[in-house]
Amino acid sequence: MKSRLLHHLDMWEEYILFLFMLVMLVVLAVQVFTRYVLSFSFSWAEQLARVGFVWLTMAGISLAAKKGMHMKVDFLPQIVPKNVARFICVFSDAFVVLFGFYMGGLILKTVMLQMKLNQVFSSIPWLPVWTMYIAGVLGMFGLSVRTIQRIILERRTASAPANEGVR
Repeated sequence: MKSRLLHHLDMWEEYILFLFMLVMLVVLAVQVFTRYVLSFSFSWAEQLARVGFVWLTMAGISLAAKKGMHMKVDFLPQIVPKNVARFICVFSDAFVVLFGFYMGGLILKTVMLQMKLNQVFSSIPWLPVWTMYIAGVLGMFGLSVRTIQRIILERRTASAPANEGVR
């Protein structure tokens, strides 16, 4: 049970990406149909698509960090000696972790302010604005946590004996 729960928690980015991509696809397809075929449009469709795009982006940042696919320049570690390259990689990962936590904290302050102001979207009056910003908090904290997770996994893999799985 525990491993199954952890597996589902570990896949939260994929679930969010699937959900928001599906919602955006349906909403925008209906919007295009109603605009060009029925000659009217929904006022909330574009705003909902923007919120969905923010969620897609932030969940994608966390997922990319988990898989080690976030944007980075890896040319320099390839041309310098191994000990210098190791230092560059450690510095890069430490910077990413600190950046994610710092930005997540800043965005969290914005979320708290938006909650205090009770601001809503003009075209979606039932949706508070903070629901868009909370994606940034989750994405940036996810960037840091997933980077740490990837570092630990890489260290375990590197320190494991090469013939451990062979019998």
